Amino acid sequence: MTITTLNTTNWVSYPFTVNGINFISKVNPKSSIGIQVSLIPVEMFDSMNRDAVLDIIGNPSLLSANELNSELIRVNHSASEAIIELAGE
Repeated sequence: MTITTLNTTNWVSYPFTVNGINFISKVNPKSSIGIQVSLIPVEMFDSMNRDAVLDIIGNPSLLSANELNSELIRVNHSASEAIIELAGE
């Protein structure tokens, strides 16, 4: 399931895992966020993504796939430079 109607084909994907659930953070490399992300270590961005999921959604392993997708749709609403999706979606 695609969470957004943004064309993220040329965006950079950063996979990460939170409590056994695999996610992908997609970032527009030409955006201000993309430029900032390119300047920090991947491990730091990975940690930032994990913290964001836990802070905004809570423990993803306690949610069903449908609940998790609904939360990601809510989180990504109106996104223009970066989104978080479930891996394999």
